[in-house]
This record gives sequence, structure tokens and C-alpha cells, in this order.
Amino acid sequence: MKIPLSWLKEYLDLKLSPEQISSVLTLAGLEVDEIEPVLEISLTPNLGHCMSVLGVARELSAHLDLKLKTPPAALEEDPKLSIRDLIDVEVQDKENCRRYSCRAIFGVKVGPSPAWLKERLESVGIRSINNIVDCGNYVMHECGQPLHIYDYDKITDKKIILSSTLPYTTIDALDEKTYNIIGALTIADPKGPIGIAGMLGGGRSSVSDTTKNILIESALFSAINIRKTAKRLGIRTEGSQRFEKGTDPEMVVPALNRVTALIAEIAGGKVSKGMIDQVHRPHHPKEILCRTARTNQILGTNLSQNEVVTCLKRLDIRLVKEAGDKLYFTPPSYRNDLAEEIDLIEEVARVYGYGNIPQKAPSYTSSTLPHEPIYLFENAARAQLLSESLSECLTCDLISPEQAAIAPDHHPIAVLHPRSLDQSVLRTSLLPGLLQVVKYNLDHQNNDFNGFEVGRVHIKVDDAYFEPSMAALILTGYTAPHHFSQKSRETDFFELKGKVENLLKALGAPEAHFEASHFHPLHPGRQARIKIGDLTVGSLGEVHPSLTRLLGIGQRTYFAELNLNDLLPLCKKEHKYVDIAPYPGSQRDWTITLKDSVPIETVFDAVGSLKPQLLDKVSLLDLYKSEQIGKDRKNVTFRFFYRDLKQTLSLEQVEKVHAFLTEEVAKKLRDSIY
Repeated sequence: MKIPLSWLKEYLDLKLSPEQISSVLTLAGLEVDEIEPVLEISLTPNLGHCMSVLGVARELSAHLDLKLKTPPAALEEDPKLSIRDLIDVEVQDKENCRRYSCRAIFGVKVGPSPAWLKERLESVGIRSINNIVDCGNYVMHECGQPLHIYDYDKITDKKIILSSTLPYTTIDALDEKTYNIIGALTIADPKGPIGIAGMLGGGRSSVSDTTKNILIESALFSAINIRKTAKRLGIRTEGSQRFEKGTDPEMVVPALNRVTALIAEIAGGKVSKGMIDQVHRPHHPKEILCRTARTNQILGTNLSQNEVVTCLKRLDIRLVKEAGDKLYFTPPSYRNDLAEEIDLIEEVARVYGYGNIPQKAPSYTSSTLPHEPIYLFENAARAQLLSESLSECLTCDLISPEQAAIAPDHHPIAVLHPRSLDQSVLRTSLLPGLLQVVKYNLDHQNNDFNGFEVGRVHIKVDDAYFEPSMAALILTGYTAPHHFSQKSRETDFFELKGKVENLLKALGAPEAHFEASHFHPLHPGRQARIKIGDLTVGSLGEVHPSLTRLLGIGQRTYFAELNLNDLLPLCKKEHKYVDIAPYPGSQRDWTITLKDSVPIETVFDAVGSLKPQLLDKVSLLDLYKSEQIGKDRKNVTFRFFYRDLKQTLSLEQVEKVHAFLTEEVAKKLRDSIY
């Protein structure tokens, strides 16, 4: 909002520089963005009373303790022109039109506005139209009360009706657009609508160069009704913005008198005697409690009762009743944003000055109790899974009995008073919820989904209840988006296994091994249990095809679930780093033919049992199956890496150790090798 300094000085004897005025307003909550040539002020929604020169002048008057001057509105009425004989007003919607006032002027001369009026309007961003309309805009910016001026001779039967239920559907407005006015508070004459209340006038009754007689309207419309109508119609005018924030109910008549006097001075004419002023919902000042002790408690000040009263008095908030520490104040009619004690406390702070409020160290101190270890462990698991490019899911603990049957390893716990059958039991696994997430994504054509969830499951063993924290992964679709440079690869068991191993390594868990398992929800030939020592900490595998078909999931889906409560005591709290080996190593490959039923881990176990000193690591290099070598066998290639941390290995040393190792492993696996 733009406010010229010259206009403000008509209300106050300001001797401060523009920069000083800007600083005062900003500290009062009216942020000034620009200073020259006018003040560009940003207002928060609660400062609707400052959407005028008078409103800003009131704020400066309070904060600078200056006397506020009011511009004169002297009227000379023609006793022969009684307003009662000139116009008839009927307000049917009294709920949305609380007050309606109007005056008439006969014999005006429509023409260009004087230079001072044009300059004032242009300085606040309003284009000059003619002297009549410009006066209405001038007074609106001056005192914050929207006004509208009609061509009196164009009002049919000299009657005005205000209603929200008129039998008209559209109006041709001043902006040359047609609006649907069904349900809107409309101003009409017996012929049809002549304006949308508080927003826009109709083209049929507008002031033109040939206008001789005018009717000036000043009213109080419902802020809620104006806001809803403006939003529905897409209208945002200077008047509607002020009505939406709430205008001053006591400014309706003074603004009407001010604009009438200004038009009579500039455009001439005879002012009718009296005015129409229908008040349907009178303004009743409210009493608001404000306690001195509470004010000091909130602000951290030590103000006396008299200082609180003085601060509020400067904002025209009057003390009406006093009962010990309890003070009751009445806000002025233009302050519709003041409703509770905390509002008055904020006003005290604004006038007293935020810079004068002493700064104290905060009394709050955080708890010295450490976080629960499982909480930190869950966060560590969540961070690692996010780094694996998995999307975190949050599913409900309450599921249906049909969903609970997906993971039948534990009997579900029934809720005593369920709100619906779909949320009647507690989950015993994260699988049912994650499968629903996969189905939702597939139904919305997101066929590649990698997700995880860290959450609690609920298990009953005998009469005891347990709520272990679980981390679950679910993968389906392709491992990466399609790219022309390489063929896309579908997610498989080993993709899931790799992510599980990365998680275990990041958490500091000891080396895990995988054994064949027989969990009902998983594919019988593509699943495994995850063991650390003799403890089973989780499982992984492909979701059983019959289960995915039942749920309408038309592609392979892989799932893993780990018990974080079991993992927590096994994981290392510290990670020790070792130097990079200073000497080079040497590698050898070894291929053997195994029975297809023999797990690869059998070879690793055999190698580990020998514990050769020079063996640094062994890894699976290749796995090959074909009809040429037989359906019940497979060729497996392992890579052995040898290194001595004290010296460079010779060729003879490597060959000797490698020959010994392969021979001993072959002996241990003689029943498994072809």
C-alpha cells in the first residue's frame, strides 16, 4: 500500500525525516519497503485498519505521541431537496448489510479533476477518471471506507433494493465483463441489478460525462460475504479488499459526509437535505480483559498498571472498568482485530517498543537424558536405506484379518473396539502394508518401486506382548530407468540381498550368513533366513506368486525384514580403521563343478575353516549352468586373493598356498563335487 508523506502531514505535525518515519512504522509492525517518493507499506492481514492514510496516521500518532488532526467536512444542504423525497432504500438482506447510508447531489459538473487530486491519486497508483469518481477514490484511500457513486437519473423509479435472492442471474459490470450474481449480495432497482455490493458497480448506472445528478453510497457489508463472493467471481478491487478485512462501522457516515463536501466543492451542485442512514446491526463495543501481571509475564517486562493503561490509551483503547489487577478495555470501532487479552498485550508491546523489552536468557533447557538406543538404531537404519535410493513408507499398524493372513507366523492381536473390520487387528509383519503400497503404485502405472519401512510389529507369545522394531525392504520392477546404452535389468533376489548386506555392514553387524528357509509368504525356492551366529535376525526372498496374484500384483516382488531389536546388541559401537596394505597381492581363479543342490556358501565355509594365513579374501566370480554340463550340476568360479602384510609374495609362495587350499577344499567337498 502506498502512502504519500505529504498526505500524512495533513493529519500530523511530522518533523521527522522519511527514514525516521519508516523506522517507526516498521517497529510498529507496518513494514516499509520503499521510502521515496511515497511510503510503500506491507501490511499483515490483521492490520486492515491501516489500509488508509488515516489508519497509518493513527499508528504514527500513537507511537510518536502526536495529536491527530481531522480534515473538515462542512456541508451546505439545500432545504428544498429532502433526501426522503428523492430515494427509497429497501434492505432485504440485513445480515450481510449491517448499515446503509446515502446522499444526493443535484447539478454537478462532470469533468477533469484538479491537478492536486490527480497527483494524489496517481501517487497511490490509481488512474484519474473524472472529478466525481476521483473524489470517491480519494476519500476511500483517506479514511478506508469504500464508496460508490451512481448516476441518480439512471436509477429506475428512484428505488434501491439490497438482497441476495433477487431474480437476476447476471450483471454487466463497469469493467465491461458479465458476472454471475446468483447468491451474491446485489444492489438493484426495479429494472435490474446496478451493482455487486462492496465490489463493483454496474455499467447501466455509472457516472458519465452527461451525468447531472448523483447518489453517493456508503455502507457496511459483511466481510465474510464479500470474501466468499469475491473469491467465487474472481473480483479483487480496492473496495473489496477493505471490506474483506473489515471496515469501521462508525466511519460510514463521516466518510459519506467527507466525500459529499469534497464533490460539492470541486464539481458544484446542491446537496440534498439529510441522508438515508439505515442501521440494521448496531455496533456494540466489546469489553476485553487485560491483566497487568499477565502482560508482564508474556512480555518479560515490569510495567506498572498505569503504564499499561497509557500504552493502550494512545491507541484509542479506553479503560472502562477496573477491578484490582483486572482491567477491562474497549477497543475503537475500527479495531475489529482485537478480541482477546493476548491481542491487547501485543498492542502494549507495539507501543512500548519491542526494542525496549529486555532480553533474557531462555529458561528452557533440554533434557540431559540420552536417547533410547533403539531410537538411534532405527535412525541409523533409516539413513542407510535412504542412501540406497529407497523411498520411505509409513503404513498403518491396524490391518484387516485378511491382510494378517499374509504373514501367518504369528497369531494377530485383535483390537477390543475396532472402528472397522479393515482396521481390527494389529500387524505381525510389515509385509501386508508394503504390499498394499506396491499395489497402489502399480495401479497408478509406477511399475518400478523400491521402498522400505522402519516400524513396530505386535506379537503375542503366551500371555506376553512384544513390539519389536523392524526394518523391511520391498523391491519390484527394474533396477534402473531405461537407458539406450545398456539393457534394463529386472530386480532379483541378489539385488535385495545386496541391499540387506549393505544395511548390516552400515549398522556394524557381524558377518551374516544366509540359509535356506520355508516362510509361507515367500517363494519356496527363492528365499533365505538371515543368521548371525546361531541367531536368526530376519528373512528375505521373492513374495510367493500366489500371493501377488491374489493382490493383483502382476510382477515379481522381493521382500526382506530384519528385527532391529535382535540386531542392536550384536552391532559394534565403534569402527576401527586399519592402514592400507603396503605390499601388493596376487590373485588366482579356481573353477569347480558342484551339484546344483549344494549352496555356494558351502565352499566359503570350507575355505573359512582352513584359515590360511596368506589368504586375504575369496569371492564368487562366475556361476554357469547349461545342459552341456548337466541339469543337476553347475560350474562355479572363485577368485582367491593372497597378500602378506610384511613383504611382497613370491610366485612360488602363491602357487604353494593356492594348491594346498584348493586340494583341501576339494577333499572337504568330495560328496558335493562331480
